[in-house]
Amino acid sequence: MSDEPLYILGDTASGPVQKPSLPIKNQGAILGVLKAAVNHRASDVHFQVGSHPIFRIDGRLSPFKGFPPVTDIVMTDCVNMFLKEGQRKHLAEKRQIDCSVSLPDFTHRFRINFFFQRNHLSGAFRLNPIDPPTFEQIGLPSFLKKLVELPNGLVLITGATGTGKTTTLSALISYMNHHRNAHIITLSDPIEYVHKNKNCLISQREIRNDATSFAEALRVALREDPDVIVVEEIRDLETVAMALTAAETGHLVIATLHTNDSVQTIDRIIDIFPPHQQQQVRVQLASSLQAVVSQILVRRKDGQGRVAIFETMPVTTPIRNLIRDGQTVQIYNIMQTNRSQGMILLNDAINEQVQNQVISPEDAASYYINTTFFQNQQKNQR
Repeated sequence: MSDEPLYILGDTASGPVQKPSLPIKNQGAILGVLKAAVNHRASDVHFQVGSHPIFRIDGRLSPFKGFPPVTDIVMTDCVNMFLKEGQRKHLAEKRQIDCSVSLPDFTHRFRINFFFQRNHLSGAFRLNPIDPPTFEQIGLPSFLKKLVELPNGLVLITGATGTGKTTTLSALISYMNHHRNAHIITLSDPIEYVHKNKNCLISQREIRNDATSFAEALRVALREDPDVIVVEEIRDLETVAMALTAAETGHLVIATLHTNDSVQTIDRIIDIFPPHQQQQVRVQLASSLQAVVSQILVRRKDGQGRVAIFETMPVTTPIRNLIRDGQTVQIYNIMQTNRSQGMILLNDAINEQVQNQVISPEDAASYYINTTFFQNQQKNQR
């Protein structure tokens, strides 16, 4: 196993990169840990000096004692296996780096973050299936199929880190690739799922390797004849502004944001801008936003993995008016009374899964969204 070639970063290359010139004593053992992680259905693997490798399985951390405690030598071998010379220099200077890795005979790809803690190298490996998931496999709301066929507008996928937003994006891209004829540009940091052209032309750009920043890549994307632009994460004012502009100028923009529910998402976008621009942003958002989908992952009651639970808010005329008028807190009431239009609050979606015996009430309890804060905040503003 230690002599196997490694496919590093160049995911579309026809063959493996050259074997690393640096000596790697633990390559076979490291690959064995990653194989075990796949077999145990782990979503993440953590390498930390002094501890056994840690698997995250169904949201819970568990040490893998089939491998001895990680040493500095093992971490050095990890870096030499998975990073090119320029990336190793970046890690030494910046003390952290992201990369993506494909390995022969693996059913999963790995997104890796190397970082230093207490002056020791550590590594966090995220596992993603090579084959993009389907709508049915992850239980995506069916109305999203109509959304991804829209000619323009903004669709936001939100949730905390590790709730499956990237997986949802990949399923949407895969669906479009089979059902649309379009040029899709994806902006990622790093690329986690690789898509092959089918009915669509898919251009996958990785920040740092293919573009300097999300905002700059978005600006240039408008000159690259796109139909759909997928932004893996909106992080700053400039990126939000460019996403809104792209959605207004005849493109479908699908992006992710780290927020817990639909109302928080709208407020977060508006609050990114300085006060003198916020009314203009409300108008832009009211006209271009097509839907917000918020998601969480909760352990299944039967112990067979986790289930994705979604809050869905297709944007209707009443919601557009509330966004424009700065009365977003009232959106909760509209969502509660318009289930027939595809709307459901996260709390209600969680309750359904409890009633259907999919998740336990105990696991559900920590995921309910408390809307009282936002309602009180609105009263104070009045």
